[in-house]
Amino acid sequence: MVQVSYSYKNREFFHMEDSIMNQIAESGKRMLFALLEPIHELLMQENGKIRICLDERPNIELEGFSALVKYRIECTLRGEEFEN
Repeated sequence: MVQVSYSYKNREFFHMEDSIMNQIAESGKRMLFALLEPIHELLMQENGKIRICLDERPNIELEGFSALVKYRIECTLRGEEFEN
């Protein structure tokens, strides 16, 4: 199972309290999973967490994934082809 959460100022959010922010967050999660669709089968075999950090320098942190899956996710997010 893959979890997606947002982080801001060292606080982690799985659901936003504000309904509009929650809609934006859910839309972001759907777009992320659509982007990762080509590696869906690999993701479903993992127990990891994708944290979207919204601090001064936004980034995406990956936790709990195997090295191969982490590399595949990173390549996909950068728009690069996966090399064996």
